[in-house]
Parts: sequence; C-alpha cells; structure tokens
Amino acid sequence: MKIIIAGASGFIGQHLLKHYLDTGSEVCAIVPDPKKLEIYSCDNLQVVKATFDDFYKLSNQIMMRDVDIFFYLCWGGYGKATNDYTAQVQNIKPICDAVDEASKIGCKRFLFSSSFSEFMVCENGALTHDQGANSNVYGSAKHAARLMAHAVAAQKKVHFVSVAFANTFGPGDYSKRSTNLFIRRLLNGEAIDLTEGVHLYDWNYIDDTLNGLILAGEKGKDDVVYYIGNNELRPLKDIVSDVRNYLAPGVEIRIGTYKEDFHVDYSCVDVHKLYGDTGYRARWNFKDAILATAEWVKILPWDKL
Repeated sequence: MKIIIAGASGFIGQHLLKHYLDTGSEVCAIVPDPKKLEIYSCDNLQVVKATFDDFYKLSNQIMMRDVDIFFYLCWGGYGKATNDYTAQVQNIKPICDAVDEASKIGCKRFLFSSSFSEFMVCENGALTHDQGANSNVYGSAKHAARLMAHAVAAQKKVHFVSVAFANTFGPGDYSKRSTNLFIRRLLNGEAIDLTEGVHLYDWNYIDDTLNGLILAGEKGKDDVVYYIGNNELRPLKDIVSDVRNYLAPGVEIRIGTYKEDFHVDYSCVDVHKLYGDTGYRARWNFKDAILATAEWVKILPWDKL
C-alpha cells in the first residue's frame, strides 16, 4: 500500500508507522523533526519535514502518487492549552490544507483522528452532545476541524473517514497524561487524587487502538466517525481502582478531590460501529495491559518529559 502519516513521530503515529513499514508498504511520514524517525530509516520510507505552516504545499514535497490512505494524526495544543482558543483554532486550516493537497496527489482515502473530547459536554448542562451542548475548547476545535475538513474532502472528491480515540495508553507514550501519571504514582506508593469518578470512561491499550485505526483506515465506511475503544465502558473510579489493585493494593484513592467540569456524553457515541463495519475488537486483557505499561513507565525519563 501507499500510506501517508502526518504526525508519525507521536505516540500512536510511531506505532502506525512501524506497522506499515513492517508490512512492506511505501510510507511518507510528515513530521516537524525528522530526527525522531531516524531509527526507522529504510528504502520504503520518505520523511517530509513540515510544520502546520507548510501543509498548503505538501503535494510539492511528497514523492508518491495515487496514495491509498492519508492518516492525519497531528494536533497542536494540549495540557494548559486545552481551553486556549487561540491555540486550538490554529489546527483547523492545516487539516483543510492537507485534504486539499491529498486530492492533488490522487489520495483515495483521508482519515482524520479526532478524540473522545469531541463528545464532552458541560457537567451541569441539560443538553446532550447531539443537541448542541457546550464542550471544552479542545473538543469544540476537534469537532470544527472535522466538519470543515469533511466539507473540503467532499468538494475535492476524497473519501473521508474519522476516528475518535478513547484514552489510549501503553509503551511508547512519553507524555504526562493521566494514564502514565496514575501508574507512576502507584508505583511510587503515592495516593491518587481523583474526581468523583462516576461518569463512564474508557482506557484502551495501544495495540488495540492501533488495530482499530488500521481497520478504520482500510475498511471503514466513508463519512463515518468511528469510536476506537475497548467497548467496555466503566466509571472512572472503577478503572482507577483496578489499576491500583494490580500495582499497589492498599494505596489510597482520594475520590472527589477535583470537580469535573466536563464528561463524555456516551449516549451520543456508537461504541460498536467499528466492530460492526470492520470486525474490530479490543483483545488485550486490561490487567496484562496495565502491567505491560507499568514496565514502560518505570523506565520513562520523567524529569525530561
């Protein structure tokens, strides 16, 4: 296959890159820092150095034509920038540029990676996501970017598929996201501060997320948003309690330390559609996935993250 991956140096992107290189596909990786991909150097890989400001001219840099799938996995503005509209809105034009450039090189399918944050609603609101409930700025930007890119894709006659990732964890994640943070604190015997933890949540192991992403890209239906998770939604406090019991039984979980401003409105998310359309199923046992991730967290250079 001929594959383009924008954001190939990220957590999920590197796993996707390795999969397609291992299966003999021709891959173009679009990244801001090519040094991060030096370990993957091979004849069937082209690395394009580009930032969002360069996405309007990608067709001049990408050598391959008649591309099977363009995976768009990049985004700017996490953590403290989650509710910074000036940071979040800067993500919208680059994805529209990428769709336009994909059409110029004969790309057959374009996949945009959204997030479960797109389906978050205000904690005290009365409306559902589908009724126009208020979301955080990051989730709203994801939603806006998806709608605009989809419109551009239709105009350019490029098949468009979207995925919304659950909270993905596992080896290769160099971030300080909650999954890594909770595991690190437990390994150190430290208590965990949590929200009330009553809303449904979903942790999905990287191997399962990768499998779902590949299936959505290769077999997913056009104009569909696929949720990629483990299909077993549980209250966050139950998930974190299980993680605690696997790694550090007896360590305190301080429920209700933080107040939750938003939660995922799963009433508006079809968590089974990817399975129905492609046969996807999360296969990793949760305990095994947590133990494997714990070994990864032990060797993370935490002070440099």
